[in-house]
Amino acid sequence: MGGTKRRPYGSTAKTRQMVLAALGVAKVATAEQSRQLMCPGAVSGQTVRNGCLDLGRDGLVESLGSASRSNAVGDLVTEKLGNLTGPGLEAAATVLDRPVRGGSTDAPVADRHQRGVQDPRSTALPPRP
Repeated sequence: MGGTKRRPYGSTAKTRQMVLAALGVAKVATAEQSRQLMCPGAVSGQTVRNGCLDLGRDGLVESLGSASRSNAVGDLVTEKLGNLTGPGLEAAATVLDRPVRGGSTDAPVADRHQRGVQDPRSTALPPRP
């Protein structure tokens, strides 16, 4: 990893902003879901995972547990679920240029898990009338 003392996982400011924006909208997501939401053309989710890890060291992102899915080959893949902390919610509100909204503490744990494993692009779409 080409990191520094401040950013040991080598994430860029742009990557960290993308992670904050994705979690500010989706509330709970894996790195792969954040990648699909914010940079769908990217080949690997490693960049987003590194951003999550660096933000975690800053106390802005925490891991709630994990979610499993099948990849394109059919293998089972387990990924960490990311969630914004209180300061992370404030940072995401700044990135998204909107007021701070309640985070995962507003929903029961089961609801947080369900939102975390659904298609992340659906969280960015406006509700149907």
